[in-house]
Amino acid sequence: MLAAYLATLAWQVIWHGLLPVPWGSRNGWLAIAACLPLLIPLAGMVRLKYRSMVWAGLILMLYLAIGIMEAWSNPSQRMPALLQVALVVFYLVAFRNRNRG
Repeated sequence: MLAAYLATLAWQVIWHGLLPVPWGSRNGWLAIAACLPLLIPLAGMVRLKYRSMVWAGLILMLYLAIGIMEAWSNPSQRMPALLQVALVVFYLVAFRNRNRG
């Protein structure tokens, strides 16, 4: 679960800051802005605090919506956006399985 969260955080830097123009924007400010909300619950996530995990899930819902929107409306961004959706879904499934067990 923490791996999916950190991968989503890293993916924001890669997608918005490092990928060339057809797949990304190469905009450092956009990469920083995309990472800032994910940094809010990071300290609690590292300590595996339940409350931080819940907040992380709520924040990741925004990234899920953005990924779906980009995949639907922007064909050149479809693959990076679907990777973001997959990372968020992986986190949500891992969080659900953690609470079931």
